[in-house]
Amino acid sequence: MEDLSQDFEVLAERADDCGALWAVRVLRRLTETNGALPPEWPGTLDEARGLVGTFAGRAGFNDRERLAKIVQYAAEWTWGDSSQAIPASYARAG
Repeated sequence: MEDLSQDFEVLAERADDCGALWAVRVLRRLTETNGALPPEWPGTLDEARGLVGTFAGRAGFNDRERLAKIVQYAAEWTWGDSSQAIPASYARAG
């Protein structure tokens, strides 16, 4: 039982990293193409589920759902923290 708990902890850390990286990539893509930055994180829970499938496909349904929520939360947090640090000149539509 302890092994499963430790395994989930490792997956949760990976989910957190994955969500942050996802947000940074979307932010970079939008700023490089002069896309307008939405004030709220544009990613969806369905997209987060897809990302979880790339690293936790063998986890059970409930664990994958928990991991997707971690990915989504980390992305939302990173988006809010990072998008506010971008100068307005970068965040305008081209």
